[in-house]
Amino acid sequence: MITKTELSEILHSINGLAVGEGEDFLDQAGAFPKCAYFEIAWTDEMASGDSYEELVTYQISVESRRPRDPALLALKRALNERSLHPDFYHEKISPAKGPSHFHSYCSITCKEVLTDGPSY
Repeated sequence: MITKTELSEILHSINGLAVGEGEDFLDQAGAFPKCAYFEIAWTDEMASGDSYEELVTYQISVESRRPRDPALLALKRALNERSLHPDFYHEKISPAKGPSHFHSYCSITCKEVLTDGPSY
């Protein structure tokens, strides 16, 4: 399992892919392909006793002008090289204004510290 920092480093390592945190990044004007990552779930994974790890699941969304964009394939390869094998989903977006594009997305769960643990 990776950390959020490691996830960010993977995303930013993809040549030609503009990356930003938060869904709003995809709404900004700019060149394709572009990628946003944002939290979609928090989970406590219990261990022995009262200890637990806090896990945050991130959606990774890539928008591109064509399916199987080279940056998307490079992202998949970079994740696979780190033994991460998420399912990718794809859809064509046809907005009322502007040209159509493709949205591909997956999720990755990261270890994070959200709280300091239970209060006594």
